[in-house]
Amino acid sequence: MSHASLPKVLCVDDEPGLLRSLRWLLRGQYDVAVAASGLDALALMGAQNFDVVISDQRMPGMTGTEFLERARRVSPRSIRLLLTGYSDFNAVLSSVNESEVFRFISKPWDNQKLLETVSDAAKVARMTQASWVDFQDTVGADGPDAFDEGVLVFDGDDSAVAQWRSAVKREGNIVCTDDIGEAVSQLTRQKVAVLITDIQGARSQQMDLIRAVRRNQPEVVVMVYSQERDSAVIGRLINEGQIYRFIAKPAGAEYLNRTLRSALARHRQLLAEPARVMRHRTQVSEDLDFERDFASAASQMPKTMRKPPTGARAWLQRLFR
Repeated sequence: MSHASLPKVLCVDDEPGLLRSLRWLLRGQYDVAVAASGLDALALMGAQNFDVVISDQRMPGMTGTEFLERARRVSPRSIRLLLTGYSDFNAVLSSVNESEVFRFISKPWDNQKLLETVSDAAKVARMTQASWVDFQDTVGADGPDAFDEGVLVFDGDDSAVAQWRSAVKREGNIVCTDDIGEAVSQLTRQKVAVLITDIQGARSQQMDLIRAVRRNQPEVVVMVYSQERDSAVIGRLINEGQIYRFIAKPAGAEYLNRTLRSALARHRQLLAEPARVMRHRTQVSEDLDFERDFASAASQMPKTMRKPPTGARAWLQRLFR
């Protein structure tokens, strides 16, 4: 493969040692450029097209999430990756809501996993490049038909349910339940555009549902509305769930309304341009039990020959009927 045809990767960090490590790791497989600050990186992005942008979080002057938010506007087709520690809650949260990163990479990173992540990001960038014309990475949230599509709220918190009903204002287009069976039933029987749920840890029912929906119905946009503050959980929501937004409880009705409109606009965008689904592809879960149950539920074998999922995930098979 010629140097000119290699995917272009931009690495951003103020530490020369980290940049040398990344350049060494990616050598031969990618056309690598480096920048010592967010401003320098933005200047490079204004002059060149990059398939993948990798940024560290902790940099003087401009943090990684601040840089990636601006990079998203400068070069929306570039796939964004963030390097940081799980302990930095605000950085992880911003990487969802402002930067919309493709993957969150915890430090210190595993070389093989990082290479796999960059490879996946580069493939997605190249696969969606041809259809990039007329695509807007920032979605509108206005319009009289903003709530014509179905909204599913999976949450046992009555106050949160009331807030979403107030935000939607038209109950005919919103279904609220705290039962996993009913949630799955709605997802299979109705045209759900947005799934909103709380989250209660990385091994919770909600996490399972998010992962299953994003992999089986990738056009459904997922938002989390929660008091969860575990950065590791949110990091996995990014990587394994590609959630659209994480909203901290409680939030005002106007903010919920605006965010939901944006989510519905993203759903329409994905329907109009199915290739964009690739840009929100999830990685394989770290939960091997979930992977086995998901594989069994999604199996093409006759139902009588399938190994049933564990009791806690028996609902999974209903997604594939």
